Amino acid sequence: MTTTLNPGQITFITAKNQSPVSPPALLPREKFNDLLHGLEPVSLLLVHAPAGYGKTTTIAERLASLEARSAWFRLETSDNAPGRFAGYLANALASATEGGCQPVLQRLQTEGYDSLESFLTDLLAGLPQDDEPLYLVLDDYHLITNGEIHEALRFLLRHLPGYLTLVLISRTMPSVGVAQLRMQGRLTEITSRDLGFGADEAQQYLQSRLPFEIAREDIERAVRRVEGWISALQLLSASSATSVEFSEFVDQLEHGNQNIFDYFDELVGNDLSEQQRRFLMRTSILDRFNAGMVMRVMDDTDGQALLSSLLSMGLFITPVDNSALWFRYHPLFSVYLRHLLTCTTRENQRDLNQRAADAWLELDHAEEAAKHAIAAEDPERITRVLTIHGRKFFTEGQFHLLQRCLDTLPQEIIAEDPTLTLLRAWVAQGQYKFDEVENWLSAAEARLQASMNEDTQRAVHGEFSAIRAQVAMNYGDGDRALTLAREAIEQDARYLPTSRVAAASVIGEALFVRGELEEALARMQDTEHLARAHQAHQNVIWALCQQSEISVAMGLLQKAYNIQERAFQYAEENQLNHLPILEFLFRIRSQIMWEWHHLESAERCALQGIEILEAQGERWYVQSYTSLAKVAQARGRQSLCADYIAKIQKMLAAEDYHLDWVANAQATMLSYWDAVRDHDSIQRWLTIAPPCEPAKATNHFNQCNGRNQARALISLGQYELAQPLLEELTAVAREFGLKTDLNRNHIALAYLYWQLDERERALDHMKTALELASTTGAVGSFLRLGKELIVLLKTLINDEAIEGMELQRAERLIQLAQQQRDFSRAIRISLDEAIIQDIIDRPDVPELIRTSPLTRREWQILSLIHAGLSNDQIAEHLKVASTTVKTHIRSLYQKQNISHRSEAIELAKDLLSKIQGD
Repeated sequence: MTTTLNPGQITFITAKNQSPVSPPALLPREKFNDLLHGLEPVSLLLVHAPAGYGKTTTIAERLASLEARSAWFRLETSDNAPGRFAGYLANALASATEGGCQPVLQRLQTEGYDSLESFLTDLLAGLPQDDEPLYLVLDDYHLITNGEIHEALRFLLRHLPGYLTLVLISRTMPSVGVAQLRMQGRLTEITSRDLGFGADEAQQYLQSRLPFEIAREDIERAVRRVEGWISALQLLSASSATSVEFSEFVDQLEHGNQNIFDYFDELVGNDLSEQQRRFLMRTSILDRFNAGMVMRVMDDTDGQALLSSLLSMGLFITPVDNSALWFRYHPLFSVYLRHLLTCTTRENQRDLNQRAADAWLELDHAEEAAKHAIAAEDPERITRVLTIHGRKFFTEGQFHLLQRCLDTLPQEIIAEDPTLTLLRAWVAQGQYKFDEVENWLSAAEARLQASMNEDTQRAVHGEFSAIRAQVAMNYGDGDRALTLAREAIEQDARYLPTSRVAAASVIGEALFVRGELEEALARMQDTEHLARAHQAHQNVIWALCQQSEISVAMGLLQKAYNIQERAFQYAEENQLNHLPILEFLFRIRSQIMWEWHHLESAERCALQGIEILEAQGERWYVQSYTSLAKVAQARGRQSLCADYIAKIQKMLAAEDYHLDWVANAQATMLSYWDAVRDHDSIQRWLTIAPPCEPAKATNHFNQCNGRNQARALISLGQYELAQPLLEELTAVAREFGLKTDLNRNHIALAYLYWQLDERERALDHMKTALELASTTGAVGSFLRLGKELIVLLKTLINDEAIEGMELQRAERLIQLAQQQRDFSRAIRISLDEAIIQDIIDRPDVPELIRTSPLTRREWQILSLIHAGLSNDQIAEHLKVASTTVKTHIRSLYQKQNISHRSEAIELAKDLLSKIQGD
């Protein structure tokens, strides 16, 4: 039935035909410029997303920014009346076309129209056939439920002039022939995926609203938890008074938030039928679903109809991919629905999860089946899943999922099955629970011994030896690890096909730790080939990562980088981006990027590692946090670095980690403490530092651990203890070809001897370090010296002691060191004659510096005054009497016409900053 548009005067509310006022501190969304202004003209621009994604704000801001002509109609429920709808539509166009539609509007009010179609016919006829681009924006179109209006817009879209684009902003998919327009190429869509903030936009948005610095890691975690939903980010910024509160709020989102629950309560309201409400709660246990899955879990044949009805309501349900056949809930909406399900006693969640496990298993989606079997606490279903797919989980490195499965099984079930025992033991090994490994293996051996023949016993013993070899390796018993691994590799793998691969890997790892780098590399290459033959993806990536680590130890960082590229390519070809082992790959890539001073790439890789391990728990983030702390320090972001150092300290205190992880993390902690002159923390660390035997430092982590202790002693001025330690570490590194550690040791020795005023030895070590850097590409290790590096390198250049590549590297390092911000306000450099002359020769220094030159000792005292040291502290630092210091200070004051210490500090700040580039 067609509604007649009866005549009658319409009183227009001006705001309904105006673009909304932009909120303060609006974030420009320039990424939408092409959609609005740069693409081929389309009939319909459809902006559809749930509430809170900034649909209206984004379109209004971009149209205004691009100075595009627009006509606005901001809809309300009352606009479902055809006459009212027609009036405001004509009024919007009349305003935008300078009265071009005024006659149609006048006739509507005085004579009326037979139908909306006849009204639109006159409206279109009154518009010019060619004009500047014009956007007709209908905001909140989801409020329109009148079929006549939908049909009228179909008519309008068929006859729009080329310059006019209809923009519909809606929470739902409007019934205006969208499918046909899409197929004809006359439609452009902006969805929640487009509107949601990415990490960069979220960072910009939050930084403009928060008075404290936020770690990029926390921002990316927040974006993942809320999937860019702008309203949730706004709540997050309004609810956080400190960076700690911000981080805690993000963590809590996984479990729900009452403010967000209240929001969803209001959104859903009383609009749902009981059947729809039951649908939402029951399907909330699913990470994704389609109509078939819904019917299985719901035990209801109306799944498709229910799904369609809910999709039309603009709830937080989004397609998983472009097929639009599978859907999922927004993670916060999913938490809300699961909360409702938990509060409803009528629903049997165990039964729902059992049905879901069976459905996923039939579809051969093992991970989903396992998760629901775990949620159902159903040992029978878990055993069925593990029997079929447990080996696959293991070869893919899904240790966290395996642990959750195995934790629900009684010990006797595991002990009776060699495969389950091996899975249980490998999971415990991966969690650093080495005592548990032996307990599981021994229990199975005792239980199985009577029922196994001799051949089976040998097979079981061989595979058990493989994991015992890995545990021995982790305990640092390389000889036992090699013996066990060689036993294991001689046996065929009957229960876990990758047992021989693991044994081969242990052999390579043991040789690596011994310092037999060439042989270790060859073994790891053999391991890679063996793993590829078994399609053991986890082991292939692991072997490539180990090859990269060995290459780094050999000082071949470019080769290590190239091996990592092969690993990334393998992961991409085999669609392995979800595997936890990739964190290892991103971690070692981050370490190379830091060493090469590619800080943005180093940060990005560390953040990707955290994202991969998010489901595993924070204890595994320690290496990524270490990389992020190093990047923060290199950028001079002290508060951010301090936050990461605090996290690392907490994790090291709470968990047991391999010395490789511990030494790397502690190196960063010591670097930070030295930068902020926290000698108390350095002293405390020395009392609990891991044991150090420099003669046995045949690998990178023992080298790092020893160098940590030497650096701590240097920071505390205990040079006589640091010197023999560093010299022995250097000798071992040279003997075993640990070129990267050799490079770092020479840097440390250069700094040590410079502090001891042994100029020639310091410069010799720095020159050797620069020569080694020609193959390692080291940059970050040099820059850790801070501003002292500038002095050493400028002295080398002044002495003409280096040339060619070493000279170019030195000049680049000086430039980078000058750009680098120190945490401490003190300018702690030991001045050399060449550096003093460099300052004096500058045209912008005060004339008194030239006419009344300071002695080298007076320059040193001036820098220490600026550092905040008292006269007694200066005397202790320089190992002279306090009276001598006072004599030098009087002379300094007289030469520079200074009367107060504050003037000396300002002079030092001005002069020394010139050489540092501050």
